[in-house]
Amino acid sequence: MTKIVGHKGASGYAPENTLISFRTAITIGCNRVELDVRLTKDKQVVVFHDDEVSKLTNGVGFVSEMTLAELKKLDCEQDEKIPTLQEVIDVCKDKIDLQIELKADGTPEAVNELILKNDIQDQVVITSFQDYLLKEIKQLSPNLKVGLLFKTNEVMSEIWNLVDSVPLDFLAPFSGLVTKEFVDKAHSFGKSVYAYRVNEKELGDKLIKMGVDDIGTDFPKLFIKE
Repeated sequence: MTKIVGHKGASGYAPENTLISFRTAITIGCNRVELDVRLTKDKQVVVFHDDEVSKLTNGVGFVSEMTLAELKKLDCEQDEKIPTLQEVIDVCKDKIDLQIELKADGTPEAVNELILKNDIQDQVVITSFQDYLLKEIKQLSPNLKVGLLFKTNEVMSEIWNLVDSVPLDFLAPFSGLVTKEFVDKAHSFGKSVYAYRVNEKELGDKLIKMGVDDIGTDFPKLFIKE
């Protein structure tokens, strides 16, 4: 049964990467929520996609150059605040699994500390577009499941060389790259496939038919019957 992963919570229905978005994904019945993490100037782990805040808040500046206190003064849509990873864990623990995307240097160690502190190793998988960040967190916690995100055919052709070197537990391609042959080959390697940006029902149904294990979507209601 293909698992439905709410992208940035349930970002088609609520402001992305906010507590209301994660609560919405839980209410809808997603199997997992995906979220992005960065480090503040004072080395706190916050849940935020962009490196700069102006697109999603009423402020300006780079996350890495602002303290947590400064970031907490900013407003996202619907008067939501930028949450810390700990705040998201508090909302999701024992209710829904987490898929944490490492967006920046320094995040592997800080994220691993919070995973251990909250004893949620079995409720978390890790992704990144940067294989070195996955290697770092895998060295810290070998039992954590990690997957490489990618969106080009060049990486897709090289992915089989990275499977063992990271090592990867699953592969996370852009949905438009996925073929039945790719899914079958991944499964033959003992790796599952997570396809991201699946925002049309027709595409999702096609991927599910191919045998994709998990799909990431902004609109989980497309695939979950109420």
